[in-house]
Amino acid sequence: MVKRMTQNRYHSLDAMRGVLMLLGIYFHIAIFHYAESPLGLFSMSIHYFRMHAFFLISGFFSALILYRKGHYEMLNNRFKRIFLPLLITAYPILLLNKFSGKFNELMYKNTFTESFKKSFFEFIHNPWEYFIPWDTGHLWFLSLLFGMSIFSYLLRKRFSKSFFLRTVKKVVVLIFNKPWVGILIFCFAYSSLITSLNKVEAQGEGQWASWIWFFKLSGIKTFIAFSFFYFIGWQMYSYRRMMKKISLRKFLKIWITFSILIHIPQYGLYSAGYKNPIPWLTDMHRNRYALNDNLRKHKVTFMIDMSDEKVLLGEGESEAMYICIQELGKPSGEKMMNIGNGLWTASVELEAGSYHYKFRNGLYSEWDEGGWEDGTKIGEDGCGYDKYNNRKFRLDNKDLTIGVFCWSQCTDCFGNTIPIALYENGLKDQLANRAFMFLMNFCVPVYVMLSFSLFLRFCSKQSKRLKYMSESAYWIYIIHLPLTLFIPALFHQSEINIFLKFIISSFIVTLICFLTYHFFVRKTFIGEFLNGKK
Repeated sequence: MVKRMTQNRYHSLDAMRGVLMLLGIYFHIAIFHYAESPLGLFSMSIHYFRMHAFFLISGFFSALILYRKGHYEMLNNRFKRIFLPLLITAYPILLLNKFSGKFNELMYKNTFTESFKKSFFEFIHNPWEYFIPWDTGHLWFLSLLFGMSIFSYLLRKRFSKSFFLRTVKKVVVLIFNKPWVGILIFCFAYSSLITSLNKVEAQGEGQWASWIWFFKLSGIKTFIAFSFFYFIGWQMYSYRRMMKKISLRKFLKIWITFSILIHIPQYGLYSAGYKNPIPWLTDMHRNRYALNDNLRKHKVTFMIDMSDEKVLLGEGESEAMYICIQELGKPSGEKMMNIGNGLWTASVELEAGSYHYKFRNGLYSEWDEGGWEDGTKIGEDGCGYDKYNNRKFRLDNKDLTIGVFCWSQCTDCFGNTIPIALYENGLKDQLANRAFMFLMNFCVPVYVMLSFSLFLRFCSKQSKRLKYMSESAYWIYIIHLPLTLFIPALFHQSEINIFLKFIISSFIVTLICFLTYHFFVRKTFIGEFLNGKK
């Protein structure tokens, strides 16, 4: 084992990188097309740790380059292998993503030919939106990774003597020598970091895909969260000879133990009536803990004044207003009743907790269709509370009436203030949200290290297949996203089982990725550009 660990190639980590990339294909197919099915849960279980593992591996290999060639060559290598591919591929991939995304949307109700034509003509009708690469898209990983390389280069002298780095080294040694203690510290440190950043997850809230993420607060937070794993991986290279001590059986026991114990405080939060910041997790966990049957519901009455607005049909048969509550996961919302004088009302039975909502003019079946109140105006008036400027309220253990609001305003149509329009997040709610953040992210390092130990155990020997998979990973990463939008769209109107659709789509996308790599990339200038000379 020691001999294998000191060879030029780390076959286990090469294999891990390749397999994680393939999982990215299946994650995107599931989350784009089958998120409402059990496949959605499968995709989120992959998403939970996959990118963190990528950054850990990237830190390991960045350290390898540095210790073999020096700081300057490390940065030069990162520039050639990360930043230049990002600059060159971002634009054509953007065009493919835009085309495939529109095609995917149209294929639900149109023929292949109609969808293809309309998707193509979108570039002509909306050139400003479609031809300008406003962000890096799914290539954001390259942008952040290059940022980490620059950061480590600029602070190489000061950083090497820092308290943080000395602490990380001690934790890495503990992970290898005393895994129960080391992993506990690893988990506690990462979940504490995420909680202090006030992020539900490392990728939460966007902005990480921006070209100028380093000027955006949420982008900086994402950079910090993933950098944690990058520098853990970096220090693992320093202690690479200790990797022989990693026991898959022991890490499996740690994973099972931590995964079970984390449910105890989660159950306490849910049973106290608090909600997870991610709504679908609240429903899933409450069902798992059998708490939904014991929760009392209260009537919430919504009222809106449409006397100054025209009420629309939307996709419905008659003009009507709808109240849409985000946590209920129903984009069409609940139909409201016209009670005269332009007033509309609807009552919904809800459990105690916090909710986001908006009124919708007309019936629409999708979240991204029309009819919504003007979020910009609601935000400017001070009652918009998330990136969509949804309204928000808290329901205690009593019935509640909300309104009468004027359309897209925080007041009534006479300009009078409506106190319920302004949401105040109490200290208990804030602490509960932070507790959920801590608990949700606590096991991420366990999943990463379990995967790490799995590949060390079974993939440490050289394998032509795994080497091929690893070398193709970069190309697959770049090209896979438009394919995961386009290929499954071909089956939108098919009546076959969604699991069969998923399997067929996954097979076709995987096959195209490997075929294009083999014939157009592997032994061409593209392969040399991405992976370097062999």
